[in-house]
Amino acid sequence: MATRRYLAAWVFVAGAIALAPPAGWGRGAGTDRQRYGAAQGESKMNLKQVRSVESELEIDAPLDAVWKALTDAQELVRWFPLHAKVKPGKGGAIWASWGPPFEGESTIQIWEPNRHLRTGWPFTASGGEKCLLFVDYFLESAGGTTRLRLVHSGFGVGEDWDAEYDGVTRGWAFELNGLRHYLEHHRGKDRRPIWIRKPTKLDADAAAARLIGPEGRVFRGQIDGLKPGDRYRLELVGTNRVIEGVVSVNMRPRSFSGTVPGINNALFRCDIERIGSGEEAWVWFSTYGLDTDEADTLQGQINKAVTEALPH
Repeated sequence: MATRRYLAAWVFVAGAIALAPPAGWGRGAGTDRQRYGAAQGESKMNLKQVRSVESELEIDAPLDAVWKALTDAQELVRWFPLHAKVKPGKGGAIWASWGPPFEGESTIQIWEPNRHLRTGWPFTASGGEKCLLFVDYFLESAGGTTRLRLVHSGFGVGEDWDAEYDGVTRGWAFELNGLRHYLEHHRGKDRRPIWIRKPTKLDADAAAARLIGPEGRVFRGQIDGLKPGDRYRLELVGTNRVIEGVVSVNMRPRSFSGTVPGINNALFRCDIERIGSGEEAWVWFSTYGLDTDEADTLQGQINKAVTEALPH
């Protein structure tokens, strides 16, 4: 249960009540549904009772590079999990881990190189309902770039599903930006993640206010009202370090992320996540080519600030 909830909390974008690709995608939704079949959730629930998280983005990278980033273990850890193993092909599996017990394995149900990947994740909702969630990746060449469409389907609509659905919605918003950022700016380079996690007894609003914002005790600066593409500037409290760049995601109070050109064009993420019955603060940097000493210093500075800012 903890593993499945964590995977849901980590991954994410805007959700819609739909399971199949929309008309106009590739050869068209009708053809795709006939060829691949509806997601398994549709056979167990009325379509109106099922939600999916959907996103589409254009990546300035070749089709085969995007496919490899989704299906190769070495590439996956450069933008998504901390560790990965892949048994390629239909019937194979993708294992992803952020460190035990936060790890799990999905089965590969559709494997059409450079076109369509579907994985199935066993899942148990907070109310005890068990099902198989699906993640579909549809790829299409778009005049020298690659258009990627993601559909993460099978979520129920009751309150037992809301926390998982919200976590997935926010999670994919960051991860897909991370995929594009990696392929467009750091392709072929290993990533050094910096990840600070801190449980707190505060509610999400109070924890977020302490973590990041005008009165932030970790990151101080105004981010309310900022939209993707806007510039942001934050002071890392207790240091002379400034974190600034362009906003990628702003879903306050739960999630904020942006680019950090001053740290070798890293990605920054600051979240308050519901883990079990409590809240947990996350600060995450995806860094590339950063000197080991500088990365260690940054991690130490953030760990100190978060520990001092949040009661436990």
